[in-house]
Amino acid sequence: MSLQSQVFSQITLQKELRRLIEFKLLTPVFQPIVAVENPRIIGYEALIRGPQDSPLHKPDALFSVAQESRLLAALEFACREVSCERFAELALPGKLFLNMSPISFTDSQYRDGVTREILQRVGLSAERLVFELTESQPLDELDLLRAASDHFRRQGFAVALDDLGAGYAGLRVWSELCPDYVKIDRHFISGIDKDPVKREFVRAMLDIAHRMGHKAIAEGIETAAEFDTLVTMGVEYAQGYFIAYPQALPIVELPPVIAGHAGNSVRRYQDHFTRTVREIVMDSVQVTSSTHAETVVKMFRADVRLSCVPVVDGNTPLGMVSRAELLNVFSRRFAHELYAQKPIREFISSLSIIVDVSTDLKNVGQLISEDPQQNLSVDFIVIDNNRYLGVGKVRDLLRAITEEKLRIARHSNPLTQLPGNVPLYEWVDHLLLHRKEFVVAYCDINHFKPFNDAFGYSAGDDVIVRLSQIICASVDKAKDFVGHVGGDDFILVLSCDDWQLRCEQILSRFAEMSRQLLPQELTEYWSTDRQGQRQKYGALTLAIGCVSPDLEFCVTHHQVSQLLAEAKRSAKVQGGNHLFYSRRRRPQMTSAN
Repeated sequence: MSLQSQVFSQITLQKELRRLIEFKLLTPVFQPIVAVENPRIIGYEALIRGPQDSPLHKPDALFSVAQESRLLAALEFACREVSCERFAELALPGKLFLNMSPISFTDSQYRDGVTREILQRVGLSAERLVFELTESQPLDELDLLRAASDHFRRQGFAVALDDLGAGYAGLRVWSELCPDYVKIDRHFISGIDKDPVKREFVRAMLDIAHRMGHKAIAEGIETAAEFDTLVTMGVEYAQGYFIAYPQALPIVELPPVIAGHAGNSVRRYQDHFTRTVREIVMDSVQVTSSTHAETVVKMFRADVRLSCVPVVDGNTPLGMVSRAELLNVFSRRFAHELYAQKPIREFISSLSIIVDVSTDLKNVGQLISEDPQQNLSVDFIVIDNNRYLGVGKVRDLLRAITEEKLRIARHSNPLTQLPGNVPLYEWVDHLLLHRKEFVVAYCDINHFKPFNDAFGYSAGDDVIVRLSQIICASVDKAKDFVGHVGGDDFILVLSCDDWQLRCEQILSRFAEMSRQLLPQELTEYWSTDRQGQRQKYGALTLAIGCVSPDLEFCVTHHQVSQLLAEAKRSAKVQGGNHLFYSRRRRPQMTSAN
């Protein structure tokens, strides 16, 4: 193409772009972002398409022409407007994630306050918007990212760092911006089920995000294997074609298959020992619905520690009155004359939350922290059998959740994130104490050390992670417990009736997986045994030893451990992929006994 033709083509594209912006001929499509634990949609990313018959239909062409034409800000404002309008029109749940190019701050078309105007018109609050900023700018443009982040935060919007790991600055940008969300670039997600190096990078990103209190989103998930791997690794939020394609009319409920995959990470230790609201419920001064507002104002002013007051008629809670909200009303001119004698029921906070005393603390925390409308200064009301019981302080709730997370982290295996020895022993002791029948299964890979020596620790870690995925996908998530007690050793506490079938399923899946580990032309390999002797080995096999302890005799996990050690030895003696069920239910008595 000649230079003249290129110039003409560029002018034509610019005219087309101006037409699309002026007449808002842009179509938003929405892709859901899901929470993996308690699977649900927590928001949508808005993506833009031009008209089907336009040369600017595809977003790459659309935004490329906009940047070359110095119309990037104008295009982004138009995209923002149609996305917010359509999001509100469809009444989609959760947050709206909008893409923003920091470089548009330098655009002559940039105008402050536009987003606020759009939100007021369509009826969305600032708390429901998340601006995604890309970190793929060169290092000398990081100031733009920082300026964009600060700008949006001042207006009450959340900020996400997009394409983490794809740009120049990486961890530096993350540390300086401290975004609310980080989206892990799909380079690290693609094929993560087959690539131990990518798993290490993602595991490190997740660890940093958890420690800094940021929410990590794995984007670009395209296969069930990728999704299952990320779930096992502890990813909390996910996005990609495997979950749902971007659509003009997006899904509002997760398909059962996605919810099923999300549950593939077996119930963690904290789910077996559920901590409930009962731990933090406390008494509080309360008022009836007919109490004058002036009386409650005096209560707040007399006690600076009083942040909320529950409104209760008889044993029926109606809601919570917030100190900040009520005093704000009474700070206005003529407020005393207008509101002093009004009943307090007219000032109940719209953010009031009422939960049952048996509700899991973690679920209440998610309810409060993920609601974009929720004010963390408004405490919640606790009921028991629909009768008022007391209140729960948000600060106590967050403290309890944090303590539990730290406790779990201390006793989790760093490779698989599964609970280790301490929670395993506690769970076994719990079952023994309550006389609940169970079977314990010890899974141990045969000749794992020679494999590790021959193919390297990275390949060995890959085997361990895959085995953890197989186990977690095979057990009953509602009843069973999976512990990773070190190396290639896993212990299962099975309360399901079909435990034997599940163990055989683990053996079958492991056998299929292990055959794929060796190169196609290789059925055997040379390595060194524990005595230092060279010999040939074939595909890895798995030994599972099982025992059902006598609940009348066994009272601690120590006795169960003795039984289990014998069962494991017997399983390994058999060789190959073998399940051994020990008939011995009581440990052997020693002479000291």
